[in-house]
Order: sequence, then C-alpha cells, then structure tokens
Amino acid sequence: MDKGAKYWIDFDGFDLNDPIFLAKVKQGISNFTKILTGKDIPIEYPLSGESMTDGNTIYISSNITPKNVDSVVGLALHEASHILLTDFGYLNRERGKLLEVRYNVAQDDIENVFTLINFIEDKRIDNFIYTTSPGYQYYYEELYRSSFYNKVVDKNLQSQNLSTPTWDAYFFRIINIFNNNSDLTRLPGLQEIFDLIDVNHISRLKSTRDSVEVAIKIYNIIKDHIIKREDEDLNNQEVKVLEHVERQKNFTNACYRKKRVSKKQKQKITKITQSKFQVKSCKIDNKNNIYTIVTPRWDWFFKQSQPVYTKYVSRGINLGRKLLTDLRVRNLVKNDIFENQKKGKLDHKKLFKTPFNENIFYRTEKEKYKNTFLHISLDLSTSMRGGKLGESLQTAVAIAYAACNLNNFDVEITFRGTTPNDNIPLLAYAFNSKKQSVKELYKFSKVSCKGLTPEGICLNEVRKNLPKPNHSREIYLLNISDGLPNINNVKYTLTNALKHTSKVVKNIKSDGVGVLSYFVSDTFGNKYKEEAKENFIKMYGKDAKFIDINNISVVGKTINKLLLKNTYKVF
Repeated sequence: MDKGAKYWIDFDGFDLNDPIFLAKVKQGISNFTKILTGKDIPIEYPLSGESMTDGNTIYISSNITPKNVDSVVGLALHEASHILLTDFGYLNRERGKLLEVRYNVAQDDIENVFTLINFIEDKRIDNFIYTTSPGYQYYYEELYRSSFYNKVVDKNLQSQNLSTPTWDAYFFRIINIFNNNSDLTRLPGLQEIFDLIDVNHISRLKSTRDSVEVAIKIYNIIKDHIIKREDEDLNNQEVKVLEHVERQKNFTNACYRKKRVSKKQKQKITKITQSKFQVKSCKIDNKNNIYTIVTPRWDWFFKQSQPVYTKYVSRGINLGRKLLTDLRVRNLVKNDIFENQKKGKLDHKKLFKTPFNENIFYRTEKEKYKNTFLHISLDLSTSMRGGKLGESLQTAVAIAYAACNLNNFDVEITFRGTTPNDNIPLLAYAFNSKKQSVKELYKFSKVSCKGLTPEGICLNEVRKNLPKPNHSREIYLLNISDGLPNINNVKYTLTNALKHTSKVVKNIKSDGVGVLSYFVSDTFGNKYKEEAKENFIKMYGKDAKFIDINNISVVGKTINKLLLKNTYKVF
C-alpha cells in the first residue's frame, strides 16, 4: 500500500532537478506545516548555508528524489515543530556565558552541551507531534530511518569500538542510545543517562527549559569521565562510524548536509510557487499520465516585457462595443399576454361585465435569452506568434468586452502552451468576466507565445471546471488553434495525442457543452496543412472550421448569431 508522499505526488517522469517537482513538494510541505502549526511558515530552498529553521522560516534540502521525499517532508515537519514548541529566545539566552555561569559548564564544553540540549529537545517535541498528529508518523519514521538507522552504526554499537570515554564516543552512544543494538555497558554512566531521559515518559518535559535541565544532568554524569583522544588513535571502523555520527550531530543541531540550488533554479521554484499553480495529472491512456501546470497567473508564463499586440487589443475593444450594441437585446424580456383563457390569472377588468359564460382568465408568457457561458481556449504555442495570435486576441477581447457589459453572458479565457525547456503542459486562466473588469483585457497586449501544443491535455483540465448546462443556461467551448497536439514527449506522440484529444472533445460534447473549434492559418494548400486539416477533423468532428487570419472575424459573427438565437420560456 502506498504511504507518505505517494498519496499526493506521482513520481513517474519527474526529473530530479525539475523545479516543477521541487515546487510541488514545497507546496505540499507548506500545507502540512500550516496544518501542524496553524501558521503560514515560509519554506525556502537556500542558495547557500545549511538546512535548518531560524524560528520563522524553514530551509530544506533541494536534493529531493522519489526515494527521500518522505524524509524531507519529515525534516520540514520536525523543523515546524521546533517553531511551534521550542523557545528560541530561551535557548539563545542559555547559550554561551549563561551555560558557563549558571550551570558551571566548562568553556570548551559549551558547544557539546548545546548538542545534548538539542538532542533532548528533539525527543521532547518529536514525541509531542508523533502522539498528537498520527497522520505524520510515517514521515517521522522515514526521517529517523535515513538519519539514524545505519548498518555501520548497528554493527559498531555491539563492538568494542568507541568505548573509550571521549566526547565522540559519548555522542555516538547517546545519540543512538535507543537503538536496539545499544549496549549501555560500553561507557560509564550510559545506563544512568538512559534512565534519566526515560523516553517512555518524555512527555513529562513541558518546555525547552525542561530539556535544558535534563541535558545539564547528562553533562554532569559524563563530564568527570571525559578524556581527550587523538585522531590517530582511531581505527578505520571508528573513523567510518564517526562520519555518520557527525551527520547525526548535524541533524540534532539543525544543520543538515544538502545540495545547494542555483540562483536560476531558486527563481524558477519561487515563480512557480507564487503563481498559485496546481500540478494536475492527466490520464492519457491505460498506462500513461502526464502532468499539467494549472495557474491563474498567466502573466508569470505568457507575458513579455513590451506591448506587441496593442493595436489588436484596441481593435478588439472597438469591435466589442459594436458587438455589444447588437447584443443588448439579450437584456430584454419579451412578454406575450394570452387573454380569454379557461385558467390562469383573473382579469379584473372583465369581471364586472362578464355574463359568466365567457373565459375571464389570462396567461402571460415571458421569453428570455438563455444565460450563456463561453470558454475561449487560445493556443499560445510558438507558431501562433504574430498575426495569428494578434487576430485571435482581437476576437477574444471583443467577445469578452461584450460579456463584461451584459447580464446574462459570461466569458472565460485560458491560454495554453508548455513550459520552456522541459515542455510541461501549461494551462493559464487569463480572464473571467464575472470576476474581472475590461481593464484586465488591455494587459493582453503583452501576451507572448510559449512552447508547444498540449491541446487535449489542457482541454481535459478545462472540462473539469466548466459549469453544467441546464434548460436556462448554455455552455460553449471556443477553441482557436493553428497546429496539432505535440509536447515532445514519448508518452504523447502524434497518434496518441490525436486519439486522446478526440476522446476529450467527445467527453466535452457528452456533457452537453457546445464545441466551436477553429483552425487558423496564414496559408493553406501545402501538404502539411492538408494533413493537419484531416487530423483536426478527427479531433473535433465535421463541425471544425478552417479560416485564415484575414477572415477570423467570422468567429465573432458566429458567436453573435449563437447568442441571439437561444431563448427559453418563463411562465
């Protein structure tokens, strides 16, 4: 049975250096730490330094793989529990001179005593989280398995190695004191330390101050036994185990070995995370899934620095005003009154003169235009740049402008493409007339094209979020594209992509959604375009339209006619 991160991450196809993967893990960890602490604790992949928490932010390793992600999550939860339960102010006060003055700690021993304090504090807070948040137990188990359980450690705990009472030997024996292979007779005072910690009743320690008190008692037990030992006295086995002990000490002192992220990678992770993205899995066939980034922040991915399409957006606004004039009739309600009915509402004007052998009732029928929701999906693959995208934007802006000024017409616009370099399908929700104003449309002047054409994959995600049609509401999907599905992925070859997109379109139609699909081109007649037309029909059916960039206004005219023909009666 799957455990841990396998519930919320599918590791198939992830690149170990993929920023999307790191951002996905970062988002999941942020959710866990928020649940655990009730705080929005920032998660960072530092450019330098060590993995740790400073009491406000959690810094974690970037060398995340499918094999170690659970221990990384456990590490983040461990650090979050410090933020929740550790009194950093008190620890900082106790460190240094206060340890020396208050507890008579030798100056040379201060750092070692502080490691003992952190060790006890870890046991205190981990017990609290482990017992109060059972859903996180597996992550903790994986964390400690990767950090503490090691065959070299197990073997040496049972041997005579590191049995001379040095600080190194005591750390080896104390940090691993709860290992099943621990031998409490190997160093003076180990049994007393074991009894003092009393891990089965560690919940008796209520505060960081309590942890300090226990650590000082351990120090007092061992300080008179400590002797200095030169490195050359160590055998090969002892050297090897001390390398692992050093990692355990680093864990205890919240400074873990890690792979640093590059500045460029950190920027990509931050960008993806701040875009409020979601990583969705799209089932292509019985064997393969492909991940899709879905985000409401189109400008993070499809925006360029200069306004290239200003004239097209301006024309779209002007066309939208003309379209609005034609469509204002949709706000009107047509009333038909049918008199002399056998039943209905009583006509009081006829009541006083009726001989009671006439029908004196009337019925009113109201005819309204149906509420219409139109989703416009624009292909922003690289081949759309220039006039094709400009004309497509112009049409989309015109329709959206009208929707912003009509009560019973709503428009949603998405852009689709792929991420640079790694070609991950990208779906960006760019506009919604219910939530945004016309001024948002002017931002489309800076739209840029990115990547390839993940048509069916993105439309599958669109389908999940479309409202449901009913007797008073029509739902339509308007697709504008200039190519065929392609993301340069062996799982999504042209053959697979055509089949998948065709299936998605059929599913959308079966939901009662009307599909209007346009293949826009700046040239027709060559071999590629003829093949593309055939494949486009395979995906969208016989209703698929083929237009050149000079005739794209036909799209707006089609929408105009569609909006003026759909009415329903209200009694």
